[in-house]
Amino acid sequence: MFNETIEKAKTHFLEAVEEGDPDYPYFPRHVLGVEKWVKKILKDYPKADREIVLLSVWLHDIGRVIGDKNIDHALKSEAEARRFLSKMKVSPERIEKVTHCVRAHRCRDVQPESLEAKILAVADSASHMTEFAYIVMLEFVSKEEVIEKLDRDYRDAGLFPEVQKEITPIYKAWKELLKAYPVELDFQD
Repeated sequence: MFNETIEKAKTHFLEAVEEGDPDYPYFPRHVLGVEKWVKKILKDYPKADREIVLLSVWLHDIGRVIGDKNIDHALKSEAEARRFLSKMKVSPERIEKVTHCVRAHRCRDVQPESLEAKILAVADSASHMTEFAYIVMLEFVSKEEVIEKLDRDYRDAGLFPEVQKEITPIYKAWKELLKAYPVELDFQD
């Protein structure tokens, strides 16, 4: 059941991306990056429920490609995770664990309380730093907003100080790059 449910969640996510309109072209790559970070963090936290975290990986951002773009994607992802997992006949207790991870992954209005939710939140933040997310974000929001996002990601990675320490050099490099990045260049003459 473990691998089958995760594979179905992955397929559901990829189908939703194919049918929907991702905010960013690298979106599926981002979720794969989150999965890599989750697997790395899980090695240090063997008591974590691996299935809960991996289901959360594939459902945490699905709200970016479904429904009203004006509604917070974490809310839409939580609702879709609940719907999908109910359809898969996952127990209500496990659905609540997954939906908490999904809802809390941004560390905003809902904070991650469980070990599994903290793992997802940290993996999501760390994945932004080890991909090219911030450069892509510059196409959609101001440089200041991207730097604020970088700072939030670094803060949230602090849920696991060892991960935050590992990504500190990357964080510092991103901070300098973003400060110097010429977003206002006009290459058309």
